[in-house]
Amino acid sequence: MDKELKRASGFPADTRGRNSPVRKLKLGIAVTVSALLMAGCATGGGAPDAKGATTAELAAVKAVADAHVAAPTTLSQSIPLKGTLPAHGKIIYLNSGLPATTLMVDAAHKAVDGIGWTFEELAYQGSNPATLRSALLTALAKGPNAVLISGDPVSAYGEDVIQQYKDAGIPLIVGSVCPLQPVGSIIQGALGCDAEAAAGKTLADWFIADSKGVGQVLFENIPAIPSLEAFVKSFKQEVSDKCAACGVQILESTLTQVSANQVVPTVVNTLRSKPDINYVFFDNAQFSKGITAALKAAGLNGQVKIGGRSMDQGAQGGLMDGSQVAWTAFSYPVAGYSQVDAALRAITHSDGLDKVSLLPFQLVTQESVKGTSVPYNYPTGALEQYLKLWGVK
Repeated sequence: MDKELKRASGFPADTRGRNSPVRKLKLGIAVTVSALLMAGCATGGGAPDAKGATTAELAAVKAVADAHVAAPTTLSQSIPLKGTLPAHGKIIYLNSGLPATTLMVDAAHKAVDGIGWTFEELAYQGSNPATLRSALLTALAKGPNAVLISGDPVSAYGEDVIQQYKDAGIPLIVGSVCPLQPVGSIIQGALGCDAEAAAGKTLADWFIADSKGVGQVLFENIPAIPSLEAFVKSFKQEVSDKCAACGVQILESTLTQVSANQVVPTVVNTLRSKPDINYVFFDNAQFSKGITAALKAAGLNGQVKIGGRSMDQGAQGGLMDGSQVAWTAFSYPVAGYSQVDAALRAITHSDGLDKVSLLPFQLVTQESVKGTSVPYNYPTGALEQYLKLWGVK
């Protein structure tokens, strides 16, 4: 390489002395490269760690996470309904049987009772599209003012079912689905893409800060539930944008694995084969049941930090006893109220449907979990706040 450099520079062949032009040129290049590298590090702000994260970058993501550690006190919805609600009406909620959905259904029942309308619940199996379509048609035949559903993609409904709802003019409120195309009489319900993206980004910022910019996480995800996939995508994108030394590995699960209680065993087996991973997150806490005991049995207790999306009562207990580290949390009852809010706005042609998909959320850690309600339910007095917006005394 020295000979090539000499020829390219036009220097004579015998240039090996201390004061030779080639030696001076080499020293100049070395000094310039060193200066550029130092300048590159400085542009990140603060002192970088061994893998490139800087103090300023870590402080920035920590500030985002810290902004959400307090429990929310107000609803995202703030617009009153137009006019007065009809004295009578009927709302039907389809229940897949998942614990989170059942909490939403129960809350919606309370909300409908609060306005003096009739409420009915119909069951179906999320892993069986035929039962879903059957439940949708059964609900429609009962002549409701609106039908509510959470979690299952519109593609599973069937085009003929969607057309029948459109022809009947019955609002079909679809929550926990993202993205959602509002075709026919389909209306965006609680927990749309914007809500999932905000919470996923916040958890990612916490993860970057907690791991000092070098964390490796295994993220369990059920892509069959679109809202869960949206959260995980937001998390992964934020980590990719802000932490080059971090790693996110997605472990896809199926609804069949959920039904067979195989999610946690699959996660543990994956962790055994990947000793570099030091965090494991779940896209819904209800799928993490038994993870602490399973990690201990596998000899991984204390080596992997546990957290994720949608803290349930079990995860809340894990934070309280120190076995788990961080979960995003929103109130499933508030989600149920919000589903009813969407239905009433559709029925009364009121403004505010664009606010339905957003729900206030909290980043719950071992510190911020102290004093939280069990099960988690914030903002407190949410139903009363909704009833006021609906004009119910």
